[in-house]
Amino acid sequence: MHAEERKLVRIADRIRRHLLLRQRTRYRYVQGKLGSIVGELQRFEAIRRKLDICESRGWHGAALKVLQQVERACGDMPHLLQGVTQTAQGCKTAVPSTAEVYRELLQAEEEFDELVVSKAGDMVAVETDSIELEGLYLGPFQIQLHLSALAEMRLDNAYDVVALHPQPATRNPVVTHPHVSDERLCAGDATAAINAALAGGRVCDFFLLVRSVLTTYNPDSPYVSIEEWHGRPCYECGYTVNPDETYWCVVCKEEYCGECASYCRVCDETVCLGCLDKCEACEDPVCPSCLTKCPECDRSICKTCLDEVLCPCHEEEETEDEPQEQAAPAGAAGRTEAA
Repeated sequence: MHAEERKLVRIADRIRRHLLLRQRTRYRYVQGKLGSIVGELQRFEAIRRKLDICESRGWHGAALKVLQQVERACGDMPHLLQGVTQTAQGCKTAVPSTAEVYRELLQAEEEFDELVVSKAGDMVAVETDSIELEGLYLGPFQIQLHLSALAEMRLDNAYDVVALHPQPATRNPVVTHPHVSDERLCAGDATAAINAALAGGRVCDFFLLVRSVLTTYNPDSPYVSIEEWHGRPCYECGYTVNPDETYWCVVCKEEYCGECASYCRVCDETVCLGCLDKCEACEDPVCPSCLTKCPECDRSICKTCLDEVLCPCHEEEETEDEPQEQAAPAGAAGRTEAA
């Protein structure tokens, strides 16, 4: 047997041993849940005795309170029974032999041209071809299977999906694929099939299933949609826009969409709506740099209105300075007419 073959046999044996450990963990889980159920049955027996005493002595008020305990106890049972049933069903999955796992590794090597094994022998991986989804180039990915994680109850941490030539989404650099965030795959409907393949030691099937998810785009559940992949989020509303259609606010130094950006009517610089103020004279939107105080009344006005003396306080002064017509004395009009 060649060195490469011996290495694969050792990997296959390690996978089998981790799956056996997982099986034992599941047995212990079932034992613990059964113990909880036994405890609940003892609780039912205690409640039954209380109800028997209440009925025999005619304690109807106390009996009603005991019945409330019955309802609570019954409400806890479905959760316990469901957990035990699901785990017991999972324990039925047979642990494959070393030879069976070895054949799976050989098949994976044939399907993907190469099977990468870490120096420590605790990780096996395959590489996909470059992936393109609806015109979006994402590059190749490496699917890494961590052997020690196969011994855990949950298999969510058993594998990573690593972008070899990352083409991340502009708005979130840890998203390297619409369904991969921080090297974790959101498999959607394929999750159950992937976990079943891992639990059964069907390594090649596992790699093929993950590759199938990577080469398929589900528009209903992406971390970042293909349409928004190269876009930039508006700092105000979060809407993703094309980089060529964003507006840079000279005040807060953030990017905004066309709906959340405007411009100063004095200097014409681009300013977001949140950074614009209003001149109390002309009521135009003005940036903070072009807004000043009227030296006479302390109103916030733009520099243009200050230079052109358009502050409302000057109109108020002119109104106060106009001469007021004196009112005629009472009865004067009557005397005039009489004359």
